[in-house]
Amino acid sequence: MNLSIEELKAELLKAELIDMFQQAYKQGVEDCRESMKFEHSLPPVLRKEHVAQIFQVELPTVEKIVRMNGFPKCHAVTARYPRDQVLKWKDENAMYMNERLGIYVTHQESLRLLRA
Repeated sequence: MNLSIEELKAELLKAELIDMFQQAYKQGVEDCRESMKFEHSLPPVLRKEHVAQIFQVELPTVEKIVRMNGFPKCHAVTARYPRDQVLKWKDENAMYMNERLGIYVTHQESLRLLRA
């Protein structure tokens, strides 16, 4: 079977792309596992220190975050926040966080920080 140089180049490119996509998929799965591991290691009811970890900020900034409109709070106990609702709020309000405080990091950046 004789292949031209152009056909060989195309096959090589195809093989390289397949390998690159497989590596990207595996990295995405691993990133998701790390994120889920971190999120589920948190207690169901968060303190301000946990909120600081989630948003990668200092405690004074947490005060600003928890005062934002719609930020989930536990009504039975003061200064406690429901983990799942906080994580959902974070995902839904990324642009709002950027506009209001300029502190929110992207999901990819938070994963990088977790690895460090």
